[in-house]
Amino acid sequence: MEKDQQLEGNFYQYMHQSGEVDPEWNREVLSYYVPYFAHCQRVLDIGCGQGDFLELLQEAGVEGIGIDVDTRMVDTCLQKGLNAVQADIFDYLPKHEGEFDGIFNSNLIEHFSAEKATRFVHLACDALAPGGVFLVATPNPASLIVHLHEFWRDATHVRLYNRSLLEFLLDWAGFEALESGENPITVWEPYPTFKAVPELMEEVSSHRGLLQWDLAWPDETPPPIKQHRSFLQRWVFKLRRRIARFLVETVLFEEFISLNKSLHDLNKSLHELNKILGWRFDTLRAAFSAGQRIDQAVYESQKRILTIPREIFAKGVKSPIELEE
Repeated sequence: MEKDQQLEGNFYQYMHQSGEVDPEWNREVLSYYVPYFAHCQRVLDIGCGQGDFLELLQEAGVEGIGIDVDTRMVDTCLQKGLNAVQADIFDYLPKHEGEFDGIFNSNLIEHFSAEKATRFVHLACDALAPGGVFLVATPNPASLIVHLHEFWRDATHVRLYNRSLLEFLLDWAGFEALESGENPITVWEPYPTFKAVPELMEEVSSHRGLLQWDLAWPDETPPPIKQHRSFLQRWVFKLRRRIARFLVETVLFEEFISLNKSLHDLNKSLHELNKILGWRFDTLRAAFSAGQRIDQAVYESQKRILTIPREIFAKGVKSPIELEE
């Protein structure tokens, strides 16, 4: 066995022994793809590993055949009574043209360069009978968890493939009815402290009435603002009344008119000042609300990056009509 094949086999054996792999969770992830092959008669699982998908096909009443480059993986499949052979896919597929009506592979294409991936998809198309289904599942490049942890822990990984690139490869190979998506079972479960953040934000939002400014979103109607005289306005109003009473009782009426006009002008200036301060207050309130929306948007985007499914897939169907040469 070549060194890189030994590396991959030893790595996955180590992962199982160290408890880094959850067999039940793996089966649940793979079970998502079984319905795509429900109407198939003979499905090839490329890179079958210990035979989890072969077992799921068997339970669904579909014949499955597995190939893997690792002899130990194939031996495990045989011990389970599954049909599996040790082979390199680039040697195996050309010898079995048109023999399968379904081909599945999971966590395989990321081990190939773009050139090898292209060749692999074309060979898979040749190995399918007309109308056969091909499905490839691989780590999701849009997932931060994949980028920072899961992809790089395997020394035999070469590159990531996103959905549009997978669809292109399938289209180039001649597949029709292209479909791609995310496996919802592979959503990463964040730590409890992180999961509690939305609830905390809701709690803060529920107490916003205690603040002196309105935190309403743009699509909400802000509550009417009750107008109150400021301290200075109230003081001037009382002073005007006292002076008016004094002037009426003690001095000439013309002097009263002059003083009253001065106080009126002062009151008008205070009113204008109040309007300016109120406008600035509204501006501050709007800025605060915008800041809250930005914080919320940043949080939601961070949450999306962390909780996006870690596995994607692309599916294609070989043309049901063979073109004559």
